[in-house]
Amino acid sequence: MSASLEPWAWALLALIALLVGSFLNVVIHRLPRGESIAFPGSHCPQCGHALRPWDNIPVLSWLLLLGRCRYCQSGISWRYPLVEILAALLALLAAWVIGWHGQLLPALVLLWALLALTLIDLETYLLPDWITKPGMLLGLLLNASAWLSPHFALASPLDAGLGLLLGYGVLRGFAELYLRLSGREGMGHGDFKLLGMIGAWLGWQDMFLALFLAALSGGLVAVGFLAAGKGRDYAIPFGPYLALGAAVMLLWPQVVMEQFLHLAAPG
Repeated sequence: MSASLEPWAWALLALIALLVGSFLNVVIHRLPRGESIAFPGSHCPQCGHALRPWDNIPVLSWLLLLGRCRYCQSGISWRYPLVEILAALLALLAAWVIGWHGQLLPALVLLWALLALTLIDLETYLLPDWITKPGMLLGLLLNASAWLSPHFALASPLDAGLGLLLGYGVLRGFAELYLRLSGREGMGHGDFKLLGMIGAWLGWQDMFLALFLAALSGGLVAVGFLAAGKGRDYAIPFGPYLALGAAVMLLWPQVVMEQFLHLAAPG
């Protein structure tokens, strides 16, 4: 891409990502409630009034309406513009780190899916099968494309298949062991599926490092909750940490690998 066109490409990517973020808001709100993400069209969740196109412009409409519905004046959560902004920032970050080539498109799809799963899990403690299961299949198909062209694949087909099997199996094994030792559930089945999905996209090696980063970050937060007196039974969803680990491994795999090998090296 020529330098003269590059600013337009960045602006276009940001605009597309804001629109994707608007769609992610629909997914985040409706999927946990068992509602269709296609019908009805965008509407106020309080009064049900259909939104006009000018009421549905990412970020801008929320600002112009001062965070309130035009029709019933009920408050509109700040989460809506936040998701749109995060979707755009993730897209711009991915383009900056990965570059403008074939792997950027699958990287964007994965990052946006992880963003939706993170916010759903934080709000509902659920990781919907409607995202994780198709995500597993899409990751396998994406990486199977390496047999025809390497431009879009993020891992080899074999590594992706092993990533799916090991990702799902490892967490399930830990959960079964925890259940037998403690007599209670340690994590939900959605976490198994999410790690399997991460493995299908990134391959088994990066999947294990994503799990390591998730356990490290989640452990630090858990220690913080204990220090704040939240108690041992305070529920902490693991999905956001898995998503964080996957995003880091997607964008900076070599950096993480080098640091991990440095820590693991004797002496």
